[in-house]
Amino acid sequence: MFKKMTTVASAAAILGLAGMASVYAGGGGGGDQTRVEARMEAGNDQAQAKARYRDRFRNGLLEQRFDVEAEDFEPGAELVVSVNGTTVGSIFVNDLGVAEMQLRTAEFIDDPGDGTPIDSDFPRLMQGDTVSVGPLSGTFK
Repeated sequence: MFKKMTTVASAAAILGLAGMASVYAGGGGGGDQTRVEARMEAGNDQAQAKARYRDRFRNGLLEQRFDVEAEDFEPGAELVVSVNGTTVGSIFVNDLGVAEMQLRTAEFIDDPGDGTPIDSDFPRLMQGDTVSVGPLSGTFK
């Protein structure tokens, strides 16, 4: 999980895009597409988390993906995940201090590794929306 995060971070640094997120329009099935990301950290190499959201229209349906990765938390801790002040679920920290959540529109889940169905009333997120993971909070960019 964090190897992927490191690879993405390395690629972003090489391209000079570290810390950036974007909202894309067009492409991906003929409709608008949104991608936003929020990074959160406690500082001093302590707990940190990243939340990503993506949506696009695919085959006439809105496909939403929301995922959270958290690391360096106390093993066994429960982290409540909220978007714009509304709780969307909880994740539990494993023995390595890591926790994750992956939500996706049910119609597009075709493999158990694709995540858990996202609520049908999950909001479409944009730049400026907020997320919290346990005690950490951030803003989507």
